[in-house]
Amino acid sequence: MPAPLLQRFANIRRDEVGPVVVAALFFFCVLSALMVLRPAREALGMQRGMDAIRWLFVGTVVVTLLVNPLFGMLVSRFRRLQFIAATYLFFVAGLLCFYSLLVLAPTAVGERSGQVFYVWFSVFNLFATMLFWALMADRFSEEQSKRVFGAIAVGGTLGAIFGPWLASVLARPLGTAALMLVAAGFLSL
Repeated sequence: MPAPLLQRFANIRRDEVGPVVVAALFFFCVLSALMVLRPAREALGMQRGMDAIRWLFVGTVVVTLLVNPLFGMLVSRFRRLQFIAATYLFFVAGLLCFYSLLVLAPTAVGERSGQVFYVWFSVFNLFATMLFWALMADRFSEEQSKRVFGAIAVGGTLGAIFGPWLASVLARPLGTAALMLVAAGFLSL
């Protein structure tokens, strides 16, 4: 979208166009990664059927409550930008580990491994989105955020639309495991 149109449409100043476009692309990548992984989460986590969903939600809450204090401690000890980059790299490493497990030891991936991935993904989903908005809150002032966050959110919305479409196109020919590589690629951008 040309800068004048973006400025008129979203009340974005000329000097904000670049950072807003980069932020929208970043959010596009984050939500594309999350949405590409949803079918993998469902396929792996729901092997025991819908009866297991309650326990998967409980597991997600417990892990989130356990990780949150550690997360807070780490945030307070490291520079914010470095911490955010390291956390996304940690998520990429986790995806590569799950991918390796699925490809190198497919028989080892049973119900438990699928449930672990389900909970891991759910916690990852929460933290990936939260980290993005924390970074945006640091990058833009309160006055700017009132004007530019809507335009940035459009990038995420497009990613939330693109991700499931991409998963539907790639899942059958490449398999569930490959979706983890696709998501890792989006997070690495």
